[in-house]
Order: sequence, then structure tokens, then C-alpha cells
Amino acid sequence: MAEDESPEPSMEFDWIPETPLLGKIAVMVGIWALIVNVVNILIGAYASGQKVVWAGFVTYGTLAENTFTPHNGIEVSPGDIVFTIIAALILGLGVLILNKTEEGGIMSWITSLVSPERWMVLFDFSKGLNVTLGSWLLVSGIAFYFVWSITNNTWVDPGVYAVAIPLIGFGSILPMLESNEENSEN
Repeated sequence: MAEDESPEPSMEFDWIPETPLLGKIAVMVGIWALIVNVVNILIGAYASGQKVVWAGFVTYGTLAENTFTPHNGIEVSPGDIVFTIIAALILGLGVLILNKTEEGGIMSWITSLVSPERWMVLFDFSKGLNVTLGSWLLVSGIAFYFVWSITNNTWVDPGVYAVAIPLIGFGSILPMLESNEENSEN
């Protein structure tokens, strides 16, 4: 009687979506969440001297009575740990997606963010107005968020998100419209 040869388990992650944009978004959201959580632990991210209670803040008070507490020095709460785990999982998913969909993986994508070609489109209209305008919107949204947050010591202000997210979103999408216009002409 011949032995059953069972196939070796594969290390492939077939469940990972093959959408580079989703991977980029997940990496950026994961990094942002980790930064905000570190700020929250060190100095408080809600407002000056106030620490975010993640369970209350994210669920609008459903899972916790308060959305913030006084910041009493560096202390790690269970909510901080859960938020860190969620942020790390989102970042990890983004890394897996980019490793699967980008040539050269996550390191290639990170390298492309600091390459001169990435920033030339801010001043060069040869790739189209949508690419240049989108790049400026993206840079403006990120700069606005960080400058406002650092200046006012409030990292979870919904008003700031109402300005920064549309700038970053449109800045990310406009360059794609330019490439879609080129593809539809061919």
C-alpha cells in the first residue's frame, strides 16, 4: 500500500488582496496610528495635558464613558495596547500586500517615496496637471495635519481631519485619473 503523499503546506498568502493602493493606504494608516498612539502615551494626543481613551473615542462613548482623561505622565493603558495591536495589524497587512504586489516589495516602495523622481512632479507638468495638482494636495494635507497637530498639541481633532483627509485623498486619486485618461486614449 502506497503512502498518501500530502502536499506540503504552502507559505503563500492567497487571502491577501492584490491591490497596491490598499497596501499603501494600510501602511500609511498603520504608521499614522502608531505615531498618534506614541504621542498619546508620551504627552497626550487629545489636547494639551489630555490623553485619549481609545475605547471611548473610537466608539463615541459606547465602550467607555470618557473620550479623554488627564495625562498623568507616561503610562500605558489597556486601550493603548489594543490600539497598538490594531495599528500593527493594519501596518502588517499593508506590508504583506505591498510585498505581494510591488516589484521589490515594501522596501522598493519606501525607496520610491524619497527618490527625486517622486518629488519632481511638484514642479514638472510633463506628466499632466492632475499629477502635479495631486502631488501638491497630498503634500499640503500631510503638512497641514502635522503642523497643526504639533502647534496645537491635538492629534485627534475631527476638524483637522475634515481638512487633511480630503486633501490627502484627492491628492492620492488625481494622479490616477491622469493615467486613466492616457489608458482610455490608447
